[in-house]
Amino acid sequence: MENPRCIRFANIEAAIEATAPYDDGFMNFCVGALHDHLRKSLEEEQFKNTEGYFFGVYRSDDLELILALHAAYDPTWRLLCPHSRQDFLTSAFLELAAGLLVDNLLEYVKPQAVSPIFGHKAAVDAFAMALMARVTTQGIDLNMERLVTTISSYATRDSIPPSLNTLSTHAIALATADDFEELVPLYLDFSTFVPGTRTREEDEARLRTVIASQLTWVCRVDGSIVAFVHLGRPSPKTIAVRNVYVLPAYRRKGIAEAIVGATTRYVLGVQLVGYEDAFVGPPAVGVKDFVYINAVDIAASRVYRRAGFLFPEQMADGEERGGIDPTSGKKGWIYSALWSITKPSTEQTA
Repeated sequence: MENPRCIRFANIEAAIEATAPYDDGFMNFCVGALHDHLRKSLEEEQFKNTEGYFFGVYRSDDLELILALHAAYDPTWRLLCPHSRQDFLTSAFLELAAGLLVDNLLEYVKPQAVSPIFGHKAAVDAFAMALMARVTTQGIDLNMERLVTTISSYATRDSIPPSLNTLSTHAIALATADDFEELVPLYLDFSTFVPGTRTREEDEARLRTVIASQLTWVCRVDGSIVAFVHLGRPSPKTIAVRNVYVLPAYRRKGIAEAIVGATTRYVLGVQLVGYEDAFVGPPAVGVKDFVYINAVDIAASRVYRRAGFLFPEQMADGEERGGIDPTSGKKGWIYSALWSITKPSTEQTA
C-alpha cells in the first residue's frame, strides 16, 4: 500500500473542501468545528484573519487523518479519522502517520503549544507518543498525559428505534430568551463538569448564545424546567449533541432518553409523534444524516443507545459487543481520548 504523505491546508476553506467527502458520524468533532469556526470568522470581527493550523495525512487520494486547530475560537487540537477509513488504521500506519504529522507541525508551532489534543484514541495516543519522542531528541523534556478516555458514536435514520404511536408524557419545548433566568442555575451546574475556568458572567453569556442558536430544548415537569439539551457544531451532513443536563432529583426517570431521542429524530427529519408542538417546521440548520455524541463511558452511553445511538453493550466478560451501523455494517462507535501537557517543558542541559 502506498506510503502516507502529510500536507498543510492553506486555510480553513481548503480544509473544509478537503473534508467534505468525509462528513460522517465520526468526523463531526472536526468538520463541524471547521464550519463553526468559518461562520465565526465571517460574522464576528475578533475572529477575522486569525491563524489556524490544518493538516491532512493522505494515502493515494484518501484522507486518513486530519489535525486541526483554530486557536482564536477554541484552544483544542482535533485529530480525527473518517469512518470509511477506520479499517486501515493499523498500529504501524498510525505510528508512521503520527511521525509525519509531528514533523510537519513542528515547522510552524512550538511543541508546548500542541495541547490539549482530542480525537480518536488510537490516533491521539500515537501522536502524543511521537511528539514526546521527537522533542526529546531536541533536548526538550515534554510531559504529556492522557487525561480522559471517552466513547463516541452517532445515530442515523436507520439506527433510531421506531416511533411509539403514543403521546409523550414529557413536556419538551424549544428554549427561548424567556427561559434564560430559569435555565441559569441548571447551566451553571452543568458547567462545573466542563473543563476550564470561567466566570459566571462568561457562563451566562455562553448560555444566551446557546439559547439564541434555536438548537436548545427544555423539558418541564409540573411547569418547571428540569432538563435541557443543546445541539451544535452543524456541518452539511452532521450535528452534535453538545450538552445534556437533567436535575439530579429527576434523573433515572427517562427524561434524558426522551429529550435526546426527540431532538435526534427531529434533526434527522424523522416524524415525531407526541411532540408536534415542540418541533415546528424544519430544523434551523437543516435536516442532517448523522447526529454525533460523545459519552463519558459505556455506562453513561446506555441512555443514548436506547435513543438510537450506536454504542455497544458491555458484556460480563468486559468485551464490547454490538453498535454496528445497519447501513454500512461497520462499527458505529469509537474510543476517544484527551491528552494534555501536565507540566511545563524544560530544555535538558548537559
